[in-house]
Amino acid sequence: MVSESRWKYSFSEGRKAEDRFSALMNERGHSCIKSSKSDDIMKHIDFYVNDIPVDVKGNRHLDTIWVELTNVRGNHGWLKGESKYIVFDVVELKSFCFFERESLLKYTISFTELASNKTEYKKLYTRKDRQDVIVKYKYSDIEHLVVQCIKY
Repeated sequence: MVSESRWKYSFSEGRKAEDRFSALMNERGHSCIKSSKSDDIMKHIDFYVNDIPVDVKGNRHLDTIWVELTNVRGNHGWLKGESKYIVFDVVELKSFCFFERESLLKYTISFTELASNKTEYKKLYTRKDRQDVIVKYKYSDIEHLVVQCIKY
């Protein structure tokens, strides 16, 4: 299980990334509307940018970008959500990097080997006492799928 302090940190970092993303989109003249709580939870949509559904993922690093096929409750993870784009806040690049969700999903389901521990890349991993299925990438593994990066 994740400790309460780790959960609070992750939530806080995610909120900061969302706030920074929204401000950046507005500064660039885009309509950026926060999704409803229901759309956030059920459809994995954080914002509608010019009416396009986007899911923002904060605090990602060049050597560690986790993607989620199945969530901790065993339901569809955010790669199987309804967002058009997944946007990673890549800390070292000081950029929001846009990926088409369907392209990232297609790439991810091409990997079928199971990881024996969380240090392995491009393998399906499930955390102890959870139902999630996640895959760890380096940014360089998925860089070919980037649609656009916007510096902040």
